[in-house]
Amino acid sequence: IGKMNPPKSFQGTLRDYQKEGLAWLHFTREYGIGACLADDMGLGKTVQVIALLEQRRLDKKVNAPSRIVMPTSLIFNWQNELIKFSPKIDVYVHTGMDRTKDIAVLNKHDIVLTTYGVMRNDITMLKDINFDYAILDEGQAIKNAVTANAKAARLLNADHRLIMSGTPIE
Repeated sequence: IGKMNPPKSFQGTLRDYQKEGLAWLHFTREYGIGACLADDMGLGKTVQVIALLEQRRLDKKVNAPSRIVMPTSLIFNWQNELIKFSPKIDVYVHTGMDRTKDIAVLNKHDIVLTTYGVMRNDITMLKDINFDYAILDEGQAIKNAVTANAKAARLLNADHRLIMSGTPIE
């Protein structure tokens, strides 16, 4: 597959193996197959995904937001990393008691960040949104197919699916 540079608007530098990962992510999108990005923690999965999402933001054919689902403890990190590496991406954090129930509000943003619990609780609304990407970080949260989290994740409507794990042994 080779290596792929991130778009010029991306505010960072990828290592060679991350450029290979970015090329692979684009390959899976182009061929319509889901992907699992798994390696040890700290090797830059998040930055590879942000480079992918920045390219999607620039693609004028993309008219839908991407949803990233994660444990609550990672919301702040994702928000900061998106601002740092792709400051022009419009991010909406869909958490808390006062979160919107309005699909039109969610559709106005490039990225919607949420937690597994919110995804599970709001799935009756979320399943009606067509997302560009449905990305699950710390994907081991859905390893048991009969759990409410796994069932809700399967209901997300997305053109592309990506699961990430920093504990690939799980």
